[in-house]
Amino acid sequence: MNQLSINPHSPEEQREIMEQMYQLCEKQVKSYHKHRHMGNNSSVPIELAQNLIESIVYTVDLAGGVHTNINIEEALRLGQKILENRLIQAKSMLELVMGTAPQWQTECRWEALRCLRHYLDNYDHLHMAHKYPENLYYPILISPPEGIKGIDSCLFYLSILWIENRIMAGIPDDALNRFWDHLPNGSPNQCENLLINGMGKALINAGLNQLVFQPDEYQQLLSVLLNATTETLQSAGNRLCQWLDLNDESAQKYVLSLIPLLKNWIGNNAKRVDLYSIFL
Repeated sequence: MNQLSINPHSPEEQREIMEQMYQLCEKQVKSYHKHRHMGNNSSVPIELAQNLIESIVYTVDLAGGVHTNINIEEALRLGQKILENRLIQAKSMLELVMGTAPQWQTECRWEALRCLRHYLDNYDHLHMAHKYPENLYYPILISPPEGIKGIDSCLFYLSILWIENRIMAGIPDDALNRFWDHLPNGSPNQCENLLINGMGKALINAGLNQLVFQPDEYQQLLSVLLNATTETLQSAGNRLCQWLDLNDESAQKYVLSLIPLLKNWIGNNAKRVDLYSIFL
């Protein structure tokens, strides 16, 4: 059985909690069958039973875990109410992301939005609360928090997509459209490519009105990169956040997360004058 967030004071309390868990599992099996119009059969495959238990553990933990002075079923119902509210929040956030998305998006980004909508339309917070969006292959600049599950993983990705929308909205329309014209086919995360160019423009303090690099700007950028330090990139990242009018910490963190990636990508490319493979 999955680990519950409990710290009982005695073996008797442990036994009581486990008894409550098994009784609750039986109720969840019946509820699951009723929810899916499957009759009153009380037997389920092992994999389904494990999923039901994992959902209980995840939901109860949202309500603060198991304490000796709380009934596990009460904790489950409280956690389910929390999940219901988060589901409402996620659906509202998806509409916000869809409504503010740029006119042009890569197929990978469209597919991510379709995947999240499908997940929210089918999310069963009563029985499969721990399930996260499957087939979500859209790459982002930061890793999801360790151990994130269920609706929280969906909310995390939506928050990233919302940040990316704001980043792209901070670019003048003419510059943005010209950038999309230059973006290679098959680029999965269009905002990542945009931020790379934006960081390059910030390094030479050229602004964002002409996001695509001009031939003479490559030479300026090369001169800066040959002597660039982490502090140089940090300063450029802060400048880019100001240009994009990103004042909240989460959005700034997303932009600045590009710095170690950019350092890794640049490597010796600057010395080989191979900036065309990184900056458009």
